[in-house]
Amino acid sequence: MPSRERILVIRHRAAGDLLLTTPALRALRLGAPEAEIHVLVSRGMEELLEGNPDVDHILALDRTSLPSQAATYARLARGGYRRVLDLVSNPRTAVMTALTRAPIRAGYDIPGRAWAYTVRVPREPIGSDGRPVLRYAPEAALDIVRALGFEARGLDLRFRAGEPAHRRIDAWLGAQGGALRARPIVACLPTGSWPAKTWLPERFAAAMDVLAEQASVVWIWGPGEEATVTAVRGRMTRPSWMAPPTGWQDLGALLSRCALLVTNDSGPKHVAVAVGTPTVTLYGPTHPRTWHPPAGAHVAVVAADLECLHCNANHCPLEGARFHRCMRDIGVERVVEASRALLRGAEREVPCAGS
Repeated sequence: MPSRERILVIRHRAAGDLLLTTPALRALRLGAPEAEIHVLVSRGMEELLEGNPDVDHILALDRTSLPSQAATYARLARGGYRRVLDLVSNPRTAVMTALTRAPIRAGYDIPGRAWAYTVRVPREPIGSDGRPVLRYAPEAALDIVRALGFEARGLDLRFRAGEPAHRRIDAWLGAQGGALRARPIVACLPTGSWPAKTWLPERFAAAMDVLAEQASVVWIWGPGEEATVTAVRGRMTRPSWMAPPTGWQDLGALLSRCALLVTNDSGPKHVAVAVGTPTVTLYGPTHPRTWHPPAGAHVAVVAADLECLHCNANHCPLEGARFHRCMRDIGVERVVEASRALLRGAEREVPCAGS
């Protein structure tokens, strides 16, 4: 392998998906320690890779800006990469990959896009029943890494909050007084990118009211969510705290100070997993076998005996009594029970389907 070979990894879009790519980045670094690894991300996601020892350079694409897109395409067209791994493999990223003219271009074998790649990998393995095999999401990126001859080096997610972020969060915690820090901190995120995978606001408030008997509750929120989360918090009868505005670095620092995160299936949940904070995650349209870590102090809460579970719909298509049952059938007691078990330090592996 030539010294300082340049490798490009394309993984723009969602923050959680980017974090779930970090096991693949680790495999590349350990398999090609002399290589220079570049990662193309969406603008605003750079903080997720700050301080990551498996990344040498971050390219940020602003998909809302034509000049940014033109500059990115021009940079890719200048070439210089020996290997390109397209971990998205949509029409846009297929064109990006082809523009590099790299001798080795790997992506998923999807009709209409496979032309861009010299190495094509099935998007999902197919089981004996003819259906896709459900696996923890990092495995999909590792399939491409393995196809290029690199060995997978575990499924642990990697995220590092820098010292400036830790200092900002410590200053905020200090400003709240001793009551917040006197007990374990439970963070709660009641919002989500899809309406269909969002639990009922009043139930989040009810669950946090119960947990507030033994912990300090901090509500976290992202851009455009403050008013919604403030309203959910307002349903509580016990005291709680609103987190300060946070970027990804500050959020990671805050979650690292927490004993637990209770959340819908979301990007911040993967940040919590990466910094070692236990999680209780509510699942409906998405499948915990794909989006939930297979081991560790993490509980997936899922409704029972519904044929429509894990439909992957952004909005529930059903009407009447069947509407959004995957989330409405999850009771407050189950979330409280799972949370208390983790707060007691019950670090145990919990099977997704039976949790």
